[in-house]
Amino acid sequence: MTAIHIALSLLPLALYLLAAAALGRAAGQPTGQRASFGLVCAASAVAAHGYVLFGAIDTPTGISLAITDSASLVGWVVAASTLLAISMYPLRGLGAALLLAAGILGSGTGLMTGFQTIASPQWEVSAHIVLAALAAGWLTMAAVTAVLLQWQDARIRSRQPLGLLGLLPPMETMETTLFRTLGAGFTVLTLALLTGLFTVHNLLQQHLVHKTTLAILAWLVFGTLLWGRWKFGWRGRQALRFTLAGFIILALAYFGTKFVLENLLGRHWG
Repeated sequence: MTAIHIALSLLPLALYLLAAAALGRAAGQPTGQRASFGLVCAASAVAAHGYVLFGAIDTPTGISLAITDSASLVGWVVAASTLLAISMYPLRGLGAALLLAAGILGSGTGLMTGFQTIASPQWEVSAHIVLAALAAGWLTMAAVTAVLLQWQDARIRSRQPLGLLGLLPPMETMETTLFRTLGAGFTVLTLALLTGLFTVHNLLQQHLVHKTTLAILAWLVFGTLLWGRWKFGWRGRQALRFTLAGFIILALAYFGTKFVLENLLGRHWG
């Protein structure tokens, strides 16, 4: 990467950090200049991130998604969704944490190149990529929210000072946000799995056995959690365990198998 490319890749991270700081300072305060400044920084970060990301994956020979760019795409979904959420709801403290996560995920944009490209992808491939990115992004948001919620709960129960956790929304709001995000992510993950059926011709030859098996297992974990929430009112540590278990399995399904195939075995899906 040239110095210009490195500077461009670091610009979104700088804007995410600035937005997170502004939103953190504005958390719990009436809407004012700090909140507005944070929203402007967040919007600028999303725009800059998108420009760098889509410039990296849109190559002359087609779409190229190295593992770092795939992570960046998930981060962009997290950031864009967070921007929409904090524009509509009082979630500035949570939004600051999610934007930091998006910045970390996007920091490796364009670092890895030379992987197989998808030239003129058919509609089912494009739909699968978009839906998978949305599902991964929203379920990442759910995982971050679950960790923060559990940390917040543990501090309150032990009567320890909340510190920066005091900038987060009330626990009831955090829990509502968690399950809304989980519900949306699970729905889109279901659609992603269905569209994936149209792209599979031979699981073994396309090196999709591990990815498919783990993705279905993650779907079952998230589905069980949402069913338990609806049927038995599951929450707290139980919700955290299921959320993190499902997220880890989903991350292994995509990033784990992608890393092994591309970086260790020199192969590719498809």
